[in-house]
Amino acid sequence: PHPLVRPVTRKEYVLVHGACHGAWCWEAVAAKLAARGHRVVTLDLPGHGRRVAEYVRASVTGYSRSVMDGMALEEISRGIVVGHSMGGLVIPKVAELARDRVAHLVFLAAVVVPDGASLWETHLLPGQKAMIRGLARAAGNGTFLYPAWYAWSRWMNDMRRGDAVVQAALPRLTPQPLRPFVERLDLTRFYAMDVPRTYIRCLKDVAVQPDRAAEYARRLGVRPVDLEAGHDAMLSAPDALARILETLSSSP
Repeated sequence: PHPLVRPVTRKEYVLVHGACHGAWCWEAVAAKLAARGHRVVTLDLPGHGRRVAEYVRASVTGYSRSVMDGMALEEISRGIVVGHSMGGLVIPKVAELARDRVAHLVFLAAVVVPDGASLWETHLLPGQKAMIRGLARAAGNGTFLYPAWYAWSRWMNDMRRGDAVVQAALPRLTPQPLRPFVERLDLTRFYAMDVPRTYIRCLKDVAVQPDRAAEYARRLGVRPVDLEAGHDAMLSAPDALARILETLSSSP
C-alpha cells in the first residue's frame, strides 16, 4: 500500500438483532463494514426472520446459544458482538458461553438488566405491559406483534412513515415471543467478567430514552457513546453507526 495510506485492520463483527426484527435489519451496516474489508456475521434468532416458525424455541438461552453456534460455524475468534435493543439481554450470555470468541460487547440502544431481573420488570411501563398482554392474548400462541403505526412511532420515529426504508422494514417485522421478555436472568458471571464493553445511546430514541440509556451504560460501568438517531439506528443512520463500530478495538 501507499506509505501515506493507513491500511484498515480487518475486524470481525457479529450483529444481533432485537425484538420483532431479524438479520435483515443489519443489511446496510453489514454492507458498509464489509466494503471496508471486515468480516460480518448476521443471523436470525429462533422465532425471528427466516426462523419465525421456531418461536417455541425462543428464550434468552436459546438466543445466546444460536449466536454462539453461528460464531463457531463462521470461525469467529475476536468478535465485536453488537446487541440491539432486546439483544442487550443476549450478548452478555454469549460472552459467558463463548468468552474466547468475544473481544468486545456493544450495546446499541439496548436494555441492560441487573442480575436476577427481566426486561419486563426492568424496562416496560404499566401501559406497555398491558398492551403486550392484550396482543399476546389475541395471538394465542405466546407471541405478540405491535401494529405497524406503533412500531414506526417507537422504533423508526426519526424517519417519515412514508420513507422507503420504513416501508421496507415494517412488513419484515415478525411476532415477538413473550418468554424472553419475562425471563429473569442470572448474570452473576457476566458482571464479574472483564470483557470490554461499549454502550451506544441513540439521542432520538423513544423506546430506550436517553436518560434510561445512560442508566444502562452506568450499569455496565461505561459512559455512553452518543448517536443522533432513533431506536433503529441501523436503519436510519447506518453510515454513522458503522463509523462508530469501526473505531472499536478487537485487541485483547
